[in-house]
Amino acid sequence: MTVKLASTGRYRWIVLGILWVTLLVSYFDRVALGSALPFITRELGIKPSTAGLISGALFLSYTIVQVPAGRLSDRIGQRRVIAAAIAWWTVFSVLTGAVAGSLAALLAVRLLMGAGEGFHAPPLWRALANWFPVGRRSLPLALMLTALTLGPAVAPSIAFPLVTHLGWRWVFYATIIPGVLCVPLVLFFMWDRPGTRNLRTEPEVRGPREPRQWWVPHIWLTFAAFFFFGFVLYGLMTWLPTYLLTYRGLTVAKTGVFATLPFVAGTVGMLSGAWLCQRWFNNSRRYFVAATYLLTAIFIALTVLAAGATLSGVFLTAAGFFLYSGLGPFWSVPMDVVRPHEVGTWLGFINMGTQLAGLLGPLLIGWLIQVSGSFTPVFLAMVAGMLLGAVCLSLARARPAVTAPTPESAKVSP
Repeated sequence: MTVKLASTGRYRWIVLGILWVTLLVSYFDRVALGSALPFITRELGIKPSTAGLISGALFLSYTIVQVPAGRLSDRIGQRRVIAAAIAWWTVFSVLTGAVAGSLAALLAVRLLMGAGEGFHAPPLWRALANWFPVGRRSLPLALMLTALTLGPAVAPSIAFPLVTHLGWRWVFYATIIPGVLCVPLVLFFMWDRPGTRNLRTEPEVRGPREPRQWWVPHIWLTFAAFFFFGFVLYGLMTWLPTYLLTYRGLTVAKTGVFATLPFVAGTVGMLSGAWLCQRWFNNSRRYFVAATYLLTAIFIALTVLAAGATLSGVFLTAAGFFLYSGLGPFWSVPMDVVRPHEVGTWLGFINMGTQLAGLLGPLLIGWLIQVSGSFTPVFLAMVAGMLLGAVCLSLARARPAVTAPTPESAKVSP
């Protein structure tokens, strides 16, 4: 029954659900460190800049493997790469709790975990492009990417009770459960495209006159915009609990609630933004996304000016809503203009932007906090990042990437 159904376009929604689950687990595992970071910092007696290094270590290896991951998923199929990535990062997520007493070991494990996380994203984009047609991807993308908001939203509500009753190491030990469940889910129920379990693309035949053109201004501007988006996203994921606990003086219970609200609002923003863009702004998506960046900048600035913790939480929640409302349309823009057999490669490259921000952003934020003793410079840097991201998107043009010729054939393996 599954084989017959997987040969039809209707199965796309099952595939989308599987991709959503894997992305949810990925982001839960990734942001679990943010919930545990205040307690790790206290136990190890480390400075904010060192805490930023621990958080950013995952993104160094994540960034390095993005393009190879995209090329591998284009060559051997997406299903198997996704399953292997989940198994890999689950092992090192669990080990994070086991080795966290040593700073050197903690950095090494987070680096290795990042490699597994990095091999996960590019095949996700390629699989979704295989199942959904050009021009109709904003809403499916937004549905899948709600995992990016729900993962950070769910993490504090699970992590803080674990910290309270069992200790912060159990935040990482518990990640073995979703990891073990996701691998067979992908292997047994996911297909790479309708009627094809494992989509394998033949290596490109490129002569000296047909080199790959890596300088594509539209792609590089999109890369830069995603870098600035990632600076704000991972800055909030990593440092929001610390900001609420240390600088706003909230209790652990209230911190769990306040740290969740921006990402819950982001889920609503992502779905409503995708619907609105696909309904009214499908031909001007980059301007729509730029507008959401500007609104995010406004509400982050208001967070700086807020006198009390409650009002600050309201503005941060609004910032989360607008930060995510352009994410579905954002990804559909490059997905529509690159050649189908290179979606994994190009989107893996663009995704490097936000992962590079995930590496550098926590380091910069930790340094700013350490130097100033305040979160105000951090939020001002986030405002600047959103403004620069809006400029990059406004300058980008939706022109197809110049790449090598499309292969004549593709192999299908059982």
